[in-house]
Amino acid sequence: MNLLLSMRPKQWIKNMLVFAVPLAAGKVADGEVMAAAAMAFGVLTFAAAAVYLVNDVRDAEMDRLHPTKSRRPVAAGKVAPRLAIALAVICFFVSIAIPLMAQEEGLLAIVVSYFALQIGYQLGLRDVGLVDMFIVASGFVLRTLAGGIASNVPVSNGFLLVTGSSALFVVSSKRFSEIVANENPDATRPILRTYSPSYLRTIWSASMITAILFYFLWAFELGASRNDLFVEMSTVPFSLIMLRYAFHADRGVAEAPETIVLTDRVLQLMAVVWVGLFLLQVA
Repeated sequence: MNLLLSMRPKQWIKNMLVFAVPLAAGKVADGEVMAAAAMAFGVLTFAAAAVYLVNDVRDAEMDRLHPTKSRRPVAAGKVAPRLAIALAVICFFVSIAIPLMAQEEGLLAIVVSYFALQIGYQLGLRDVGLVDMFIVASGFVLRTLAGGIASNVPVSNGFLLVTGSSALFVVSSKRFSEIVANENPDATRPILRTYSPSYLRTIWSASMITAILFYFLWAFELGASRNDLFVEMSTVPFSLIMLRYAFHADRGVAEAPETIVLTDRVLQLMAVVWVGLFLLQVA
């Protein structure tokens, strides 16, 4: 059980982004497309788990100073570092082996790019202001690309712009919350001494507005091409989702995005309406 918790199953929700492109393209009823997207979900779950395990071993001492991260199995002494690294190696090879056996070169390139970014992050880029947030945000973009590439569904530039700006909004909100919610934040994440709350608030506010604007442009373009209003109507719940998440960011409680998604019933209702309008659009 502790080994499974070390793989951070709550954060697997991020990998649901692989289904975003098939959904936007109206391919949710296509079994082959969804099976390919599901494969991408599994591959990225193993890849991310490998990174989480290595991070937990490397950051164990700092995690022990954090009110919630101290409960992670490695930091709490419930999983031995050697065992965590061994599991990380297994997850790494599984994430590489699956696209190799499936002859999915594009998906393999995404996984390799993900690991390359994570290696750069661990070797020092996580200590470079702003760059650290862009690397984390790029993980969301790579997940979206993985879903499109694996399922052979084209990914529009507009959709990527929405994903990228939304990801930066989430990451900068997380950094903001880490600063304002902890008494000694740079003890658990040294990069935080680089930022001020006002600077991070500027970034998450600007990226939120940018994401909403990009979504409006993309949705109205898609709606015009299909001559109905459902996707255009989806701009309302999408905007409300972003504003609802900003509500949590403003209170400094957006340190764990997966917890917000899994516990905020209002946000979940808005997401259901948003997805529902999309399904009506592409049906």
